[in-house]
Amino acid sequence: MREPEGPTLRGELARKSIHLATALVPICWALDVVTALQVRVALGAAVVVALGVEFARYRGGAFGKAFTSRLGAMLRVHERTALSGATWLAIGMWGAAMLAPTAAAIAALWAAAVGDAAAALVGRAVQRLLGRTADTKSLSGSVAAASLSALGILWLTPATPAVAAALGVVTALAEWPRRPGDDNVRVALTVATAAVLLGLR
Repeated sequence: MREPEGPTLRGELARKSIHLATALVPICWALDVVTALQVRVALGAAVVVALGVEFARYRGGAFGKAFTSRLGAMLRVHERTALSGATWLAIGMWGAAMLAPTAAAIAALWAAAVGDAAAALVGRAVQRLLGRTADTKSLSGSVAAASLSALGILWLTPATPAVAAALGVVTALAEWPRRPGDDNVRVALTVATAAVLLGLR
């Protein structure tokens, strides 16, 4: 029997609650609660901490056992021997914040935090209701990713409705493939690039 690709719906909810919490970063940035420098430093620190945790869990020992016991159920199969989605998310958000101008970076961070999470949660829920395998990408998940990304970008940035809608579609397209790379990084950097090309500064 093939091993499932990821956690149960309950595990996915726990996993994505952490994912969604990172939406506070673009919200606080857009509302001038924090500065661009503070965001970049905080995300850089998050990357360092995340990589430190990854190194410690790979070494095993007491920390590795504690990590697996407490958080192992939230990991996808391939993450048990590779970087976790949380680490890739930190890397992707930090990269977008460092490389893109403010408005484009905020759009990218929102898409990575909310659009990608919405795709997984809505897609899995609908697939299960339809009695289908819940570890596959779905149209319902892509629609959720595009819609919520566009609405957030329209709210947090000076993007026009057309640009916000286009970036929502870019989010869904970047989230869909399983390869190349991790979708957390792919969504953040692809949306940041598209936002710049569409004139969002």
